[in-house]
Amino acid sequence: MRKVAGIAAAIAAISLWSSAFAQTAPAAQPAPDDSSVITDLTPVQVNLPGPALWRVTKGDSQVVILGFVRPLPHSLDWPKGRIVHALDGAHALLIPPEPKLGALDLMGLLWNQGDFKLPGRKTLKDVLSPADYATYERLASTAKSKRADLDHLKPALVGITLISDMRKAGGLSSEKPVSTVSKLAKQMQVTIREMGRIRAAPVIRVVRGLTDAQHIACFHDEAMVADWEARDAAPAAAAWGKGDVAALRVFRSRALTLSCLEENPNMKALKEQGTVDAVNAINDALSRPGKTVALIDLQYLDQRNGVLDRLKTKGAEITVPN
Repeated sequence: MRKVAGIAAAIAAISLWSSAFAQTAPAAQPAPDDSSVITDLTPVQVNLPGPALWRVTKGDSQVVILGFVRPLPHSLDWPKGRIVHALDGAHALLIPPEPKLGALDLMGLLWNQGDFKLPGRKTLKDVLSPADYATYERLASTAKSKRADLDHLKPALVGITLISDMRKAGGLSSEKPVSTVSKLAKQMQVTIREMGRIRAAPVIRVVRGLTDAQHIACFHDEAMVADWEARDAAPAAAAWGKGDVAALRVFRSRALTLSCLEENPNMKALKEQGTVDAVNAINDALSRPGKTVALIDLQYLDQRNGVLDRLKTKGAEITVPN
C-alpha cells in the first residue's frame, strides 16, 4: 500500500502542477495588432506595490484577479496590501481546485499499479541512459528522496516526485500563494470556493498513455525543470511579488517546457478544462452584484485566448485596479 500511496502522490502532483509545467513555456507574445487584453492593458507599465492584479467588471459586479506563479519560496514576503484591500467586502475568494484522490481512486491505482511501475524486476538503472541515471542520483541525493520508493517507478513519475522533493529541499512551496491568500480570506470571513474540480481519471490517463520513450523524455525534461527551479524560481518569484511582469516573462522564456506532454491530448484537455472552469466561475460571480476575488495561474492569463480574452469576448471590461 505504501507504494500505491507513492504513486497516488505523484499522480496528484501531476494534476496540481500541470499548470506549473505549462507555466515554464515562453509566454505567448501577441502581435501588435492582436486584440489580446494583455496587450491592451500592458500591466508591465503599472507601478503599484505587490503582484499584478486585474479587475473584471460587468455592470455593478466586479472580480479582482490576482495572477500567480508556482513555486514560491516559503521566505518570500510579498506586499499584501492590495489583495487585502480587494478581499475587504468581497463575497467570495475563488481558488484553483486541489487534486483529490478518493477511496475509489486509490482502489483503481492498487488494481492498475502495474501500469505505473517498471515491468518485472527492472529498475531505473535498466531504463535510463547513464547520463540520465547520474542526474537521477544527483537530484535524489540533493532532495533526500527515498530511493526505495522511486527505483521501480516509471521515469515520468520519478521525475515529478523529484521536483516535489527538490522543492521541499530548496524551501519552495507548491501551495503558496493560494494558501496565504486563503488564510487572509478566512481571517476576513470571506467564503472560499474552488473553481471546478480536478478529477483523478483524466490525470491517470495522462500517465497511462505515455509510451516508454515518452517516459524517458518526460524524465529528462522534468530533471531540467528541477534544475531550472533550483536556480531561477526564487528570482522569478521576486519579480512576481513586485508585479514586474516584464521580468517574469523573461524568466519564463528562459525556462524549459515539458515537451513530452505538449502534444498529449489528455494534458491539453486538462489545461483547457482549467481555463473553462475559471471563466465559468468568474462569469457566475459577475452575474451577481458586488465584489469577488479570484486567484488564477498566470499561464491562464498571460496568453492569447486565455481567461482575460475569453471574459472580454463575453462582454466584460478588463482594467488594472489601483
